[in-house]
Amino acid sequence: MNIQELWKKRPPFDRMFCFFALYCFITILEAIGQTYITSAIQSIERQFQIPSKMSGLMVSASDFGYIPTVTIISYLGSKGNRVHWLGGGCLLIAFSNFLIATPNFMFVNDVPQLNTSIVKEKLAPPAYLLRPNVTEEELLSYPPFKERVLDFARNYLKTNTHEIPDEKNLLNTIFGDILQKINGSAVSKMARLKRSEIASTNDSDSKKGDIENLADVIRQDLIEEANGTLFFNALKAYVRRRVSEDSSSDQVKHAKDAAFSPFGYCDAIVNELRQMIDNMKCARDHTNTGSFIIIFVALFILGIGRTMPWSLGVPLIDDNVKRKNMPVYVAGMFFIKILGPAAGFSIGSLCNRLYYTLKAPEGLSPRDPSWIGAWWLGFLIIAAALVGPSLVMFFFPHSSKLESDESKDNSGDATKKSKRNLKLVDRHISKSENGVAVVPLGVKEKIADFKTSVIEILKSPIYSGSLIGRTLDMLAVKGFLVFMPKFLENHYGIPQYKVQFLLGGVSVGSFAVGLLTGSFIMRKFKLEGRKAALYLVICSMISVFLTCGQIFLGCHSVVNSVGLKGQATNYNYNTECNTDCSCDSVSLFPVCDIAGNPYFSPCHAGCRNFNATNLKLHIMHFTDCKCTEEGTVVNRDWCKDDCDSMAVAYFALAAMVKIFVGMGVIPGVLIMLRSVAPKHRSISLGLNGFAISLFGTLPSPVVWGLLIDGACLVWDKTCSGAQGACSIYEPNTLRISMHAFFVVLRCFALLADLWVLYFAKDLKLISKDESQETNGKGKEEMKQ
Repeated sequence: MNIQELWKKRPPFDRMFCFFALYCFITILEAIGQTYITSAIQSIERQFQIPSKMSGLMVSASDFGYIPTVTIISYLGSKGNRVHWLGGGCLLIAFSNFLIATPNFMFVNDVPQLNTSIVKEKLAPPAYLLRPNVTEEELLSYPPFKERVLDFARNYLKTNTHEIPDEKNLLNTIFGDILQKINGSAVSKMARLKRSEIASTNDSDSKKGDIENLADVIRQDLIEEANGTLFFNALKAYVRRRVSEDSSSDQVKHAKDAAFSPFGYCDAIVNELRQMIDNMKCARDHTNTGSFIIIFVALFILGIGRTMPWSLGVPLIDDNVKRKNMPVYVAGMFFIKILGPAAGFSIGSLCNRLYYTLKAPEGLSPRDPSWIGAWWLGFLIIAAALVGPSLVMFFFPHSSKLESDESKDNSGDATKKSKRNLKLVDRHISKSENGVAVVPLGVKEKIADFKTSVIEILKSPIYSGSLIGRTLDMLAVKGFLVFMPKFLENHYGIPQYKVQFLLGGVSVGSFAVGLLTGSFIMRKFKLEGRKAALYLVICSMISVFLTCGQIFLGCHSVVNSVGLKGQATNYNYNTECNTDCSCDSVSLFPVCDIAGNPYFSPCHAGCRNFNATNLKLHIMHFTDCKCTEEGTVVNRDWCKDDCDSMAVAYFALAAMVKIFVGMGVIPGVLIMLRSVAPKHRSISLGLNGFAISLFGTLPSPVVWGLLIDGACLVWDKTCSGAQGACSIYEPNTLRISMHAFFVVLRCFALLADLWVLYFAKDLKLISKDESQETNGKGKEEMKQ
């Protein structure tokens, strides 16, 4: 006995229940994939340096596959075994998810190996410092000496002491003799005299200028008085030791480790090595073109696959359940499906906790803006989970005849069948006397039949108005959701892994509550015609009004504060205190001083050293910071913002918006489904998907990407010097433009819903409308 025979022996409820359970499981996996791309887009942008307008186009690739195929597949699939078509579509979705993950392995962004000789060459002092007749001016112009002499002068003036802080570096060697030289000398006396004059000055700017001038005076006098002394001999000896291999081995290792670190501090040589690493990456032609093309093609295939579950699955269920129970089944489908986004965001949260190489650099945490999550891992999980249930779809029985709900016994009387087959072929299509579907055979006949069906569908004013309204809704919603994680991270300072958790828990959970509430209201009050359309309009109006309130929930996160701080200098974060640090190649790594003032990176704060107090908790103190009064900054822990309360209020409003959006889903689906003749349901859903994809989901991410890029303040650079991903956005522009654009589009959708309200007087959604039945056969519905 084969599998199909086993299926035939099962009672009808089991078949319907098994199909519905399997269908819901596949739709939830499909929904996970559609949501997961939202959580992965930020990491994909950062790994491959893709700007938002390109990533928006990339996300729209699924619509390029969906649009030209959805109406054709919905037409052809409705003429055959719909379950087999569903299985084939889900296999395509599984394959596309696997293909999306491949760029992570094909375009490995591995760290180039710096040749030790290159590092030594960079660390080596200039050759002219080894000349026997090298001058004192040349020695003191060497960056390590120059910085330390000026630091010594400043410390000398601040502390008024002859003691030097104990540092495990060259200071003990250089300044051990210099103190003996200046102690009690004219330089020391002049310094004390000048210091007293500076202390009596009230003008802080004058004090600063006098201190700098005094440092230059001390330096010049040292050059004059220390000529030929032990001090300069120590400098020359240090230069010679630095050239030797043995003495520089520790420095080579330190420089290499620092150049590969996720943060940059004030060290010109290390930052030059960092720039050298970037140049080596570019020399290997590591561009975003290959990864972009592969992900684009994969999403194109995914678009073809996702044409089938909605346009074929819903009519199949409608054929096999009682009409009055259809709202419950629709609610069940959507309730199960919205668990997909919840699971998708949860998977995104877990994957974003992992670094994309599965081994994060020391000091880099998921809280940092440069963090790249393991986005590829989720796509592999989704692909593996889809393969099994997709294959099971092909085990459902196939019949060339349309099953009817009634059969005749030997006496010719109509009796109910003791066992009904699951209707896998549309029972409303034309059929011959022996129950075989009448399908146009030739290409011309199929085209003519398809054209006639589309014209009949579009003649329905209710369908046309609903189609326009849902298209505008999708134009607003798709791009808004795609870039919502980016907005929440940049505006409210919420790390990506927390963003996914909050979106999955709050937004999806609220939508589920609204969906169940809407199903209960539709079934309890039996809303038909204009009552159902009015209910949909009211839900949409409330959700739009609540979205308007989100426009005013602004704040200043740490990253936003860094951006606002750069406005005064046209976002050039190089200042006098970090001039010699070579910070141009350093990426965004926000740090703050004890007063809460933010800095673009430790390098831009002028920090020369760091101390990792707790690597597990990613707590690091950066010290010797010239640009701060205290000389110390910390990553994040000292940063202050006012976003916690605003973020809570934002998510509270978002939850309310999702509740009312969910409440309007059931009447919206039933109005679309019942506004056309039953035999045209699959084609109408396919045409609905075609219009929504062409005019809604396809342009939406691109339009929203351009809108969001318009709020960018600081861009990363690609190897070609073009704009890469955006590091910092203007917070107010980003918040207002996103939500205002969303509200405007939803208001136009409301006008279309009012059009539907006008024509929906006699529309039957739950009760049976005999005028819509196509023939006498198959009118009785399965009593499920």
